Amino acid sequence: MRKIIKNPDDDFYIEYLKPYYVRTADGQYLFGSTQPGRRPDRAFYMVPEDYRLGYGQKSFPVDIGQKIYKVAMDYLDNVDIVVQDVIQGEEPYKTGMQITTSADCPHSAYIPWIGKHMTFKHDGSTKLSCFNFIVPEILPEEYAARIREFWPEYDPTVPLTLYDFTRMEKDLRKVLSLRVDYFGGAYKKPNLTMVWNRGEANGLVSYHGGCTYNRIVKGLSGTGKTTLTVGPQLEQDDALLGKIQYDDHGAAKGLTIIGLEAASFAKSEGLTPNSPEWAGLMRANDTIVIAMNIDCENVNYEMEQHGAHLIKVPRVEKGKEAGRLLTTIYEKSGTKNGRFIFDFSALNPNWRKKSKSLKTEALVFKRYNTMEPMLRVVDPRMAVALDSACESIITSAVSGKKAGAKVRSYAATDFMAREQAQQAVLKWKIYEDLDLSLSGNLVFIILNSGYVGRNDIKGNTRKDSEGKELGEKIKVNDTKRLLELIDNREIDDWIANPLFGYLIPSPKEVEEKGVTGFSSRFNMLNFYSPEELLDFAQEDISERSEYLSNLFSGQLEEDELRPIIDFWKNIKLPDKKVIERFYKKNYS
Repeated sequence: MRKIIKNPDDDFYIEYLKPYYVRTADGQYLFGSTQPGRRPDRAFYMVPEDYRLGYGQKSFPVDIGQKIYKVAMDYLDNVDIVVQDVIQGEEPYKTGMQITTSADCPHSAYIPWIGKHMTFKHDGSTKLSCFNFIVPEILPEEYAARIREFWPEYDPTVPLTLYDFTRMEKDLRKVLSLRVDYFGGAYKKPNLTMVWNRGEANGLVSYHGGCTYNRIVKGLSGTGKTTLTVGPQLEQDDALLGKIQYDDHGAAKGLTIIGLEAASFAKSEGLTPNSPEWAGLMRANDTIVIAMNIDCENVNYEMEQHGAHLIKVPRVEKGKEAGRLLTTIYEKSGTKNGRFIFDFSALNPNWRKKSKSLKTEALVFKRYNTMEPMLRVVDPRMAVALDSACESIITSAVSGKKAGAKVRSYAATDFMAREQAQQAVLKWKIYEDLDLSLSGNLVFIILNSGYVGRNDIKGNTRKDSEGKELGEKIKVNDTKRLLELIDNREIDDWIANPLFGYLIPSPKEVEEKGVTGFSSRFNMLNFYSPEELLDFAQEDISERSEYLSNLFSGQLEEDELRPIIDFWKNIKLPDKKVIERFYKKNYS
């Protein structure tokens, strides 16, 4: 008989999932999944007729999509399911959510178990307004055949995530994932997309980033935003909303930070006992820590047939016991995207005990050439322009892109389901009203988590005559110290960069305050000639302008954002002698 498992507790999952996990020597529950990561290329949106999606967001025919939902609901009506009522988000903005996961293959229940720890317990009164339906397995042929009758191209082996926002005006949003067995793609990302879309519709600001009680750190995947946030003041590491406070004249006077998750879904790649996330990974004796797709001593990952379903599970080698997780080796898991969850309260004993109010907004780029370790933006237009075209670099060959290639994304997120211009205009107002000047109420900074002087203008790694790679690594400790100085408002001397006019801290002052060798390590003239610096600047102007033009093209607020779109084009670059004088004076 079909079972509906409603809001199960940890004891249930521990027993129910016993055939599918390995308990490591340190006590973590280790799972596997056939998919190593999310597939944002397979996400589509059904929206009301007059609703406008944004740049890079793919619509889906409503008539076909709703028929797919009908077939999927018929399937879920005939298999075991896990149903959870949860809350995503803290006061003052909570969203009630119901998640239904197929348990036709019991292994799939690892997804709602992680989700139980990532979300907040439902309070019994918050309205359920978002619904997530998850089918991790391949749909049986009888259901796939029904879909192909009206959508001939459907392939049940290919992941599909389909959002239904056609009733958003009634505060109802749904998402369906077929053949998605990776937690981040089936549960976390779809939930956040719905909550962010709901918050944006109610005038809130969405942030893909982490926070302390007064600082937000945003950045694309792999830029180090989690590493820079994790610590004793950690409140959130990935998903936020901002609720603006207005004065009687409609001006923004403050912003309350709202965390959306109850735990971290942290990346394990490269972690060592010195990493700030390590304490969370090693808390399994005090709390539940669930891990997935991480190498482990004496454990192999096997593809096994369980009924009609082919799944990937960890198995202890015969005659041995499971050892410790191996976070710097990726041979057996086959991926560097290993993940684990830990409660934020494991690192911050005062978690959620302070109200959160935005005082510093940091954006993490990963550049390997001419960007300083930290810069401060005092022009609201430049802040919006940089936020709207977040930059990083491909550090290994991914999706056919070579190492060194640049990538850009609006506000460091691919989670939006609306025109990006709407949020850009709102942020512009916040930056103007809160005042980014040296005497203002909000500090906006850019952090570079990469290198200075590593790559040439074509993105190739520069080497000396002996084949040694050039450039100076910006270390985590460097950046954390700079963040401390910002948080405590300890930097007094700011100087203007000669190329773009943003501010950088006096090298002499930050050396005196704990960043060793700043002047010599990050002097651009140690790596590039003035002519090369001008070439890099011209390339930045061209590429940023092109990206912003494409991003906002045809969107409703395009004309209003013209000063943002054209911001870089209006930069007047200096003579090379001005550049020489600047570095000789300030980086002696």
